[in-house]
Amino acid sequence: MGDGRELVPGVVGALVRLARGTPGGPGQAVAEVVRARLRLMPEGARAVTAIEAGPDDPGARAELAAAVTRLLATDPGFAQYLTTTELGGPTDPTTVQLRTGPKAGPGAGPSTVQLRTGPGSDPTTVHLRVDPDAPVGGPSTVQLRVGPATAGARTLAARRSNTAVLVTLALVLIAALVALGIHLGSRPLLNPTGPDFAHAARTIRDPARAQGVLPDAAAMPGGWRVEGAPRSGTGSGPDVPCLLPDACDQQLAYATVTFSAAPLPSVQFTVVTFASAEAAGRAFGARLDLLDARGDATPAAVPPVGDQSAARTRGDSTAETVVRVDSTLLSVRYAGPGAAVALPGLTPFARLLAERARQAEDGRTPDAAFHATAG
Repeated sequence: MGDGRELVPGVVGALVRLARGTPGGPGQAVAEVVRARLRLMPEGARAVTAIEAGPDDPGARAELAAAVTRLLATDPGFAQYLTTTELGGPTDPTTVQLRTGPKAGPGAGPSTVQLRTGPGSDPTTVHLRVDPDAPVGGPSTVQLRVGPATAGARTLAARRSNTAVLVTLALVLIAALVALGIHLGSRPLLNPTGPDFAHAARTIRDPARAQGVLPDAAAMPGGWRVEGAPRSGTGSGPDVPCLLPDACDQQLAYATVTFSAAPLPSVQFTVVTFASAEAAGRAFGARLDLLDARGDATPAAVPPVGDQSAARTRGDSTAETVVRVDSTLLSVRYAGPGAAVALPGLTPFARLLAERARQAEDGRTPDAAFHATAG
């Protein structure tokens, strides 16, 4: 079917309607699946956040269209699946329905989830069972129902890519189960080689993992040394206050370390993690408010870093760059002479910390090192 570019306008339109909160409409259920799939990609997650913040923003729409284009080009199985839904074109009447309950279908148990495409009266059923000893249709059974083949070129194309479609439908069902809060135990149904499906919900909760985001001496440029051992903890502490006074439980862990270059200056790195990107976004604003409340803070322009970034200088001796990466808030604080002049030099440090945060959120061991020309 090509690279899926012909699907992009319809998919983007459905995602915009979803962002506006418009009830119903063609492809709403499928749009929710596409949105969940986009959130597995860093650029997709940023595009979804932007369109939800401004559904009528042309820039946000363009960013969303680019993310959808890349998703469909890199995942032809998912693109093929979309051709069988309402988003596949105005002449495609296929619908996707998620049904639960004892009347979901013949033989379905009370915990059975069925994904149906097409109005066929004699659907073919694919069973994915969490417990291999459980009876088909029992409470531990997940059923994927695919409507009978219909005439035309679309049927022939679907048969040729049957394996890709079934894998995609399984991914769709998992997204639906997650949305419904249905837990299938510790055994995953699929372990795709692409981005981890759990990435959208992967937050850094362990102080040791938060401390792993901090650079060590090997990651820093020559001449910088650690002033003291890194410090970390859960929630807030003497090193890091609660940034959300009305929701301190949303602040999960923190870590901080200070480096110095003899005789001056010093740079303090701080990592604070939150239960969600939304909570981290509010903490980003709260941190800037704290800096501005001191009266001598001056906003300064800095290149974009992470999902959000901003900087402040205080007099001639302090500068701070604040960055948000998904659900993690980062701070790089400079202390020394000529803060305003030194501020641009903090950007490579901020990019270093942001890259290490991305690696930790992806489940990898952070190993990014300083690059003065990082862009």
